Amino acid sequence: MHDTDNERAHRLENQVRVNELNPVQTLKKLGFKEGMTLCDIGAGTGIFSVPAAEISGTEVFALEISDEMIQVMERKKEALQMEALKIVKVDSDTLPLEEGQCDMVLLVTVLHELSDKRAMLKEINRVLKPGGTLGIVEFHKRETPMGPPVQHRLDERFVQELCRTAQMGLRDSLELGDNFYVVVAQKSAE
Repeated sequence: MHDTDNERAHRLENQVRVNELNPVQTLKKLGFKEGMTLCDIGAGTGIFSVPAAEISGTEVFALEISDEMIQVMERKKEALQMEALKIVKVDSDTLPLEEGQCDMVLLVTVLHELSDKRAMLKEINRVLKPGGTLGIVEFHKRETPMGPPVQHRLDERFVQELCRTAQMGLRDSLELGDNFYVVVAQKSAE
């Protein structure tokens, strides 16, 4: 059973979810700071993209397939007069960004939904600058207060192995409370 876009927007903006993800603090833990370029794949309503644009002041690419999610982000961008936020509709597995364009890429509860995870990580590696960071936020692979059925979730070790096969070194793993973990990977600096 799939949510409508409206139900998805409401779920993504759930205050308990947002508080646990703690976008500003999580971005800081990942090392995101002023002047950095970020790509938020599957940005949803922009709960990471908007604070990232406020921190960065340069370019934050919010990639999304849903027209309704894009409209939500457009309204936020307009209300906050946020020039740094670049909202981009995607309709393929190829990211509409240049090679080596981003300091950081985020996948927040998106990887488990992708059919070709390895191809996406290869594409992320392409758009990351040498030494760039990938942050993958996913649901713990166990029953938790929120999230998809356990069989749709990804084990943290599996995500780490995907990163290794994409030629990215593992930098860290973080807990974000009862529901989420973050795997932090880094593209080779060469």
